[in-house]
Amino acid sequence: MEVPAILTERNLDAAAKLVHRYYAGTDKHGRTGTGSYFDGWAGRGDMETRDVLTDSDAIAVNMLGAPIPLKAWIALQEPTRAARVTDILRRIPTHVPLSSLTREQAIDLLTGSGPAMILRDELRRDAEAGLDIGAAAASRIMARKRSDLIPVWDITIGRVTGQRSSDTQWVDWHALLTDGTGLPERLAEIHKLSGIEQAISELRLMDVILWMFGKEPEFS
Repeated sequence: MEVPAILTERNLDAAAKLVHRYYAGTDKHGRTGTGSYFDGWAGRGDMETRDVLTDSDAIAVNMLGAPIPLKAWIALQEPTRAARVTDILRRIPTHVPLSSLTREQAIDLLTGSGPAMILRDELRRDAEAGLDIGAAAASRIMARKRSDLIPVWDITIGRVTGQRSSDTQWVDWHALLTDGTGLPERLAEIHKLSGIEQAISELRLMDVILWMFGKEPEFS
């Protein structure tokens, strides 16, 4: 995977405008978009409740336009299942940027039998029972709980990045963030230029920029 053009040096100002519009833009009633509340809703998902799926997480995911089917959410809250999810989450570090991991650490955490992959499979394991929450909602739950490590994926972002599925995006983004071409630094500069003061992880910034660009490429 290559770095999308909107994340390159020549498009810093355009990307910053997209971030500003996402977080500070308002509709005709003066209201900001629901997605702007995802990061900090109910005290965030990666703080006090970092290892537990809460109803606030489900509401936050819904804010991004990928509602979790109620029967699927109820299944995730079944005590044995919820305990299993908590056990997996405890194995995934919080507030550790994906860009800070070595290749070996990323592989151990994000691929094969790594805890992030196990969590993704656990969230989606009810597909045959008709309770699959889907790739987009699963990525949003994981991004809510581990915003520094897990990027959001949906068909809009996939279209911008040229990916048909989310299967390899974690290691693909890790490679781009650590290849020495300055993507983390550009993201920090975009955040600064946007004028948005709230804390936003590198991956969440990328999600916002790519999604906005995919929806409104002419805006940039």
